[in-house]
Amino acid sequence: MRVLLTLQYLGTRYAGWQSQTNAVAIQDVVETALAKMFGTSVRIEGAGRTDAGVHARGQRAHLDVPFAIEPRGFLQGINNLLPHDIRVAEIETVAGDFHCRFAAKLKSYVYLIWNAEIADVFAHQTHAHVPQPLDTVRMREAAQPLLGHHDFAAFTVISPEVSSTERTITAIDVVREGNAIAIRVTADGFLRYMVRRIAGSLIEIGRGKLAPDAIWTEARWTAPAKGLTLWGVEY
Repeated sequence: MRVLLTLQYLGTRYAGWQSQTNAVAIQDVVETALAKMFGTSVRIEGAGRTDAGVHARGQRAHLDVPFAIEPRGFLQGINNLLPHDIRVAEIETVAGDFHCRFAAKLKSYVYLIWNAEIADVFAHQTHAHVPQPLDTVRMREAAQPLLGHHDFAAFTVISPEVSSTERTITAIDVVREGNAIAIRVTADGFLRYMVRRIAGSLIEIGRGKLAPDAIWTEARWTAPAKGLTLWGVEY
């Protein structure tokens, strides 16, 4: 039986989602818990990678369970075996040929900024701290040209391991609530560091250090990983 999980995690202590040989990844921790619960090794496949220090509210992952188990019992059992900073929030049964990465239609990320002279203790793990005042109206206006289908090569690594750097952003916004600023981006896919590079450029624009129309040509700032959260995956 194939099931689809919705996971939440704080990425602070981990080397990203994907299993690694020389560091602890979230995938490793979840698979270890699943092996204890089912008494055999279980492989999970994530809808997308998140880098070291990046968080998730709606990461998706699928797996084939060795035997049928009632959803409530699954949730209680797996969460009792997981550390406090990783949780399975939901489980649903899917078709046997369903693949959480290939079937994904849209993904949403939110980049969070604490914009005040003094950093906030409770926002420390999930918000990047920018002490200089940020003009969110200027940031929002500068972000709008990113909407639509474009080549986002300027917002990723020099030699990306993908066949194409073209992606389609369907929604982008910059919202302030008190000292907290959220940069929200939804697209059909993302390149490595893409949202962090977008956020880095928008921060420089908000500080008045970069002209809004230079966002395509000056995308060389990568905002800290801790401000980024994978918000959700849509099918």
